[in-house]
Amino acid sequence: MKLINFGLFQLGWFIAIWGAAHQTLLVSMIAIGLILMIHIIQARHKKEAAILLLMIMLLGPIFDQCLLSLGLIEYKSQFSEYIVPIWIVALWGLFASTLNISLSWLRHYKILAVLFGLIGGPLSYIAAEKLNAIQLMNSNALIALALGWALLTPLSLLMAEKWNGFRT
Repeated sequence: MKLINFGLFQLGWFIAIWGAAHQTLLVSMIAIGLILMIHIIQARHKKEAAILLLMIMLLGPIFDQCLLSLGLIEYKSQFSEYIVPIWIVALWGLFASTLNISLSWLRHYKILAVLFGLIGGPLSYIAAEKLNAIQLMNSNALIALALGWALLTPLSLLMAEKWNGFRT
């Protein structure tokens, strides 16, 4: 199940980034919606799994909105230049779907969770920039991403512990 979860996350990430870069958001959001529905259907405790998705889909975009408002990042395929696009919200949902499955092991290693966010968060945005879905405006964007993800990753794992729809 962990490998399938990781694979669906990677597939969803690529679909969202591709959709943003190529202006095909409707198709990509439908695909991600299906991935998230599969996630909820697989959960033993569907309410908790859904709450975690919603919580992370609120928390994460607030962080991205700060980056946008500070002029550190620009997003492709957005309806307004002043608010994060829907595909960013969807990506946070995909991230949330990994917290109690493929990333559950990280919960036991707090320092590693911080390092995972510190490095993995910015790398994801760099990859999205290479695929033409976003533009990082300067080197301060990478610093903000690293610090933000270093905080958000362990915080998200704590939230996942509370709302674990996959506990036995």
